[in-house]
Amino acid sequence: MRSPQPSPNPLVASAAKTLILLILVSSLVGFAGVRLSASLQGTDFVDFYAAARMLAEGHAHQLYDAHLQRKYQARDASRVGTLYIHPPFEAAIYLAVAWLPLKSAYLLWSVLSLGFLALGARLLAKDPRPPWDWRISFAVSLTFVPVLLCLVQGQDSLLLLLLIVFAFTSLRRGHGFPAGCWLALGLFKFQIILPLTLVLALTQEKTARSALLKGFGLVTLALAILSAAISGWSVFVVYPSFLLHLREQPFAGVFPQAMANFRGLSYLIFPGHRSGWTVAAMATLFGLALAKTLSDWKRASIVFRSDASQSDSDSRPEFDAAFAGTVMFALLVSYHLNPHDLSLLLLPISLLMRSVWRQTQRPRPLANWLILSLLAILFLPPLHLYALQAHSYAWISVPLLLLFLTNGHAARQDQALAATRK
Repeated sequence: MRSPQPSPNPLVASAAKTLILLILVSSLVGFAGVRLSASLQGTDFVDFYAAARMLAEGHAHQLYDAHLQRKYQARDASRVGTLYIHPPFEAAIYLAVAWLPLKSAYLLWSVLSLGFLALGARLLAKDPRPPWDWRISFAVSLTFVPVLLCLVQGQDSLLLLLLIVFAFTSLRRGHGFPAGCWLALGLFKFQIILPLTLVLALTQEKTARSALLKGFGLVTLALAILSAAISGWSVFVVYPSFLLHLREQPFAGVFPQAMANFRGLSYLIFPGHRSGWTVAAMATLFGLALAKTLSDWKRASIVFRSDASQSDSDSRPEFDAAFAGTVMFALLVSYHLNPHDLSLLLLPISLLMRSVWRQTQRPRPLANWLILSLLAILFLPPLHLYALQAHSYAWISVPLLLLFLTNGHAARQDQALAATRK
């Protein structure tokens, strides 16, 4: 009779996973360091770095002077590219790295971005059903092309992802005020945060909605005051005017065909920036998507009220599905979206996978297989790379839209199974 095999030591297994993760991250940082000079010539990080240097050197009131931005870019990076188009307060965030030379600042921001991603993975892994190993989630996240694009570009999407994860975990526990604060801190991408906050304001119960709006309003006011302190009160006129005339600038970086949202999809189907058909398509898709998202939240609210036995620590698949749908809604309806902004999909992907994974019945429902297939498609590197090379990244909005439409099926199945166990 064979003797039973000893079970692996949990500490040893944990140390091994951590070591593998450190090797992976070190390899990425090393690769970035080897290709640093070539990479910096085409990254967005130069825009943020130049804006932060303008603040540090006393030119904050001229932050949206395109000529001066390009002068700083030419001085610091020996190239001229896209412009800094975010609110003034975000340029202050990049001061945390802009005191360093450009190459060192880029590497430090890359390490910070990896830290944002790792912290977000840890927060999402805390739900006990089923337990996720955050290191595995983090490693898998690094294979998602939008995340790699964000790291290469030195962009801020992973910081925004972390803030939205903070908001999700706060709201899931019934803490509306901190959720509103976290969302407001993400207003450096207001085109995504505003539709997300709008849905939450329309769908949460009265107490949570009031707390969320108070937190959001308070932090928004503080950021407005900070922006005025940085660039003067005239910034509230200068900045909107700068954005309205952005397309007139060379290297504006505004390419609707590269936006994986309703704007990009409408542009591909009805070419022309000011086509009436494009506007009509965007408005129609926005209305239908909003109705679907509000319906998901209504169902989540009904299910939660009908199950008084649920506690804050219990699984709430309908809430998770509704929040996942809200993030996808915000991405789809945002007026401006870059490929790296799809890094935010890691939150709904994690929630959808959690809901599907909990269901152990065989065979799995067809809707779950469809969700898994769509997730696999979105993780295919060749799909993203081909779409980027063909200058038609907007087609990525099709699997995203299908995932948005199927969102909620897994949660309803999960809820039904939970009811049968009681």
